[in-house]
Amino acid sequence: MMPSRHTELITAEERGILRALLYFDLFQYPLTEAEIRAFSTVPLPTDWTTSLLRLCDRQWIVKQGDFYALRENSFRIARRIAGNERARQSMVTAERMSRWISRIPFVRAIMLSGSISKGYMDTDSDIDYFIITAPNRLWLVRATLALIRRLFMFNSHRYLCSNYFIDDQHLEITEKNIFTAVETRTLIPMFGADVVSRFRHANQWITHYLPQSRFEPVTTAPPVFLFKKILEHTLPDAWFTRMDRWVLAKSKQYWKQRYATGMSAQEFSIAFESTTYVSRSHPEFYQKKIIRQYQNAVVQLEQQLGISL
Repeated sequence: MMPSRHTELITAEERGILRALLYFDLFQYPLTEAEIRAFSTVPLPTDWTTSLLRLCDRQWIVKQGDFYALRENSFRIARRIAGNERARQSMVTAERMSRWISRIPFVRAIMLSGSISKGYMDTDSDIDYFIITAPNRLWLVRATLALIRRLFMFNSHRYLCSNYFIDDQHLEITEKNIFTAVETRTLIPMFGADVVSRFRHANQWITHYLPQSRFEPVTTAPPVFLFKKILEHTLPDAWFTRMDRWVLAKSKQYWKQRYATGMSAQEFSIAFESTTYVSRSHPEFYQKKIIRQYQNAVVQLEQQLGISL
């Protein structure tokens, strides 16, 4: 994209388009027209594509085939197409693993997260899962998955990377920003239609960041596993709850010893949020990194084009 000295004001629609492209540019990911509309940061009118064409005419963005980006880059387009195909192929494994996870006691809903939920995977990408559990059973579910991964997958996260859990009584995502909005919007339901619907209702706040976003209808089948129900009642509730709290305490102790160094207390509490109803473990604190990069990229583009985003 050529540097520009344009000083005229841009429209709100153009601002929303640029911000959508800018965010995904952090991932070197060009967008289709439909994706730009979905991830625009402002509402778009029915004739919004005129704004898209105007940005192309100004050479502020480029169009290559079916894709739009801030700059011309054939390699990124080829990379995206290859990654889309890998994600499509990986869905077979993701569906099989989701069916298997859904049989674990106290699992109430499963959604795909991470790169596969965007329809893209690198050669070294894991398949990420966002899991919703019954109340006071979250840490038992997490421990069960960790144990199975160690016993049968050589502790590999390749096909089973489960780093975000919540229970079905605390469905609202507390961290609200552009990163969590995109991640929440792109979750792919695999199991637990009723709970997924409640989750989506609890997280309508994402429209503040992505006003064009609309959740696709939930179509996951609601299988009933008799053996799962039997296992959930093998012990008194109080025993299960005590075991859950014990796993929570041990997990917090382990993460604090291993990862707390180099993080502020606030950063650690976000990256390794651990309560009775939520668990997330992100050692690299990816959210903070992306938000900082996004903010810097906005400033750089504003300076380059002489505009205000």
